[in-house]
Amino acid sequence: SEISAYETRAGSLPWNFSPVLDLGLDVRWPRLWETFGDDPYLASALGVEMVKGYQGGNPDQIDKYHVAACAKHFLGYSAPVSGKDRTPANIPDNVLREYHLPSFQAAVEAGLASIMVNSGLINGEPVHASHRLLTDLLKNELGFDGVVVSDWNDIENIYRRDKVATSSKDAVRLAINAG
Repeated sequence: SEISAYETRAGSLPWNFSPVLDLGLDVRWPRLWETFGDDPYLASALGVEMVKGYQGGNPDQIDKYHVAACAKHFLGYSAPVSGKDRTPANIPDNVLREYHLPSFQAAVEAGLASIMVNSGLINGEPVHASHRLLTDLLKNELGFDGVVVSDWNDIENIYRRDKVATSSKDAVRLAINAG
């Protein structure tokens, strides 16, 4: 991560989209290879070391040789019912907290600069529009004060795919108000 940060900075980029802290639980999921496997402890430990490598020794002052890390995909992205990318997941709250949350919590505690949001839905709720997950859990409970970033086209998906917004403009409102 330290070498990747140095090389990313050499390209004049101050930020990257890594580490992937999703658990590799389902071999059908096409992004399984991006994960650290199915162990929450291993994903947490390796995720913290990647954050430190990317961001350097002081996460509040990222120097010219380091970059802002962006953990993804908060939360439960790797457990879709269909096994396909960007599709709904059914995850009981206790499973979400015991298995999917620890790696993100550890990264936040290590000073993570940014988090990318899950592109799908958890229990019928689009994560991009979830105040419960993005504000109550991530910001208030975990204390995350960095940048929350959307993934590709996902705010538009709140309207077009998930049908919980009345328009594209309403989807933006829902996502911003969610956190």
